[in-house]
Amino acid sequence: MDWDMDVALEIVSSWLGLMNADGWIAREQILGPEARSKVPPEFQVQYPHFANPPTLSLVVAAFLERLQKPALYFGAPSQYLSDIALGTSFLREMYPKLKTNYQWFCRTQAGNLTRYQGPGTSISQGYRWRGRTPQHTLTSGLDDYPRAQPPHPEELHVDALSWVGSMVITLSKISVFLGEIEDRRTFARQEEEIIQSIEQAHWSEPDQAYCDTTITHRTTPRKVCHKGYVSLLPFCLGLMVPNSPHLGAVLDLTHDPEELWSSFGIRSLSTKDKYYGTEEDYWRGPVWININYMILERLLELARQRGPHQSKASEMYIQLRLNLVNTVFNSWNATGFAWEQYNAKTGKGQRTQHFTGWTALIVKILAMPPIPRTSSSQGGGISNEAVDARGSSTQLYIFAMVTAFFVYSFRRRLNKLWRMLC
Repeated sequence: MDWDMDVALEIVSSWLGLMNADGWIAREQILGPEARSKVPPEFQVQYPHFANPPTLSLVVAAFLERLQKPALYFGAPSQYLSDIALGTSFLREMYPKLKTNYQWFCRTQAGNLTRYQGPGTSISQGYRWRGRTPQHTLTSGLDDYPRAQPPHPEELHVDALSWVGSMVITLSKISVFLGEIEDRRTFARQEEEIIQSIEQAHWSEPDQAYCDTTITHRTTPRKVCHKGYVSLLPFCLGLMVPNSPHLGAVLDLTHDPEELWSSFGIRSLSTKDKYYGTEEDYWRGPVWININYMILERLLELARQRGPHQSKASEMYIQLRLNLVNTVFNSWNATGFAWEQYNAKTGKGQRTQHFTGWTALIVKILAMPPIPRTSSSQGGGISNEAVDARGSSTQLYIFAMVTAFFVYSFRRRLNKLWRMLC
């Protein structure tokens, strides 16, 4: 959307327009025999009680932010941003659809909370991804990420609850903008319940991390901790405020080179986990730019706010931004491609090549602002100007322009193809 807001909004509107009366949107839109021939048979049948991460709400939230602060947008001329009445009309059209999708998600992915209630606990929100198998939770988007074994119908997934929180935050912001006061009160209460439930149902004090929860053979709740991206989702999706009691532990986990931190970005799974680098090794260690971008966004927010973790967040932001730029650039320089993911041990690109999907976020990372080091963070490590000096190199400039061009071209072609098919 930073390249062409109107095209992005047309795509979002089209996707939301595919919603059925209950609020379900199919994950795959396999239109025609040619497209079907490219999709494995096991992925062609889709179920209206299977949910996926509701990332469309993030796009609408980003549009609202730019509608309120047009100076943040530098893309192609946008009728929705130049005419606030038109932009507001778009939000009014999307708002009830987003609410319907949110209600469907909560209804179909709701967890059984009966066994989680007890003295001193008040867990009112809990969710689990439907469609899970012992080996995969494809619906979560983190396909082979380790989960509790064996699967249990009463287990709760911290990432599912975090995504519900993300939807509530977006809907709350829209309700305020549109003057829907009663909705705003409802969403404010739900956001508070979600944050409380994350702390009570998913925080593991011994592990100092957010974890999935399951039911043991003794019918009692038990935390199942596989430290990695799942543990960071409450932070990534904006559900931890600067004075959160567990924010320091989350930052420590992220910054620990024996856990998630690497010279090439944040690993998807801790090196201490018994499943690290095993079997398919898809979400069990490799670095993914989309999750790293979300981490960077939160670190930047913390670095700009006074608080107990400002200095640490500043240092992590500077280092992680440089690491990611170097990782993607060096791999592109060696192979000529942007890749789906990057090896956490070597930094080499792997899996799908010419991947101008979320890996194109590296262009947004390059555009992120530099921040000064705080006095307590001076000393060893990279210089404050390193990433920006890197960003001014001729080769990196060419890389950024080539990536941006492919992304821009891809979006327009996708939109044209969509119009033809519809």
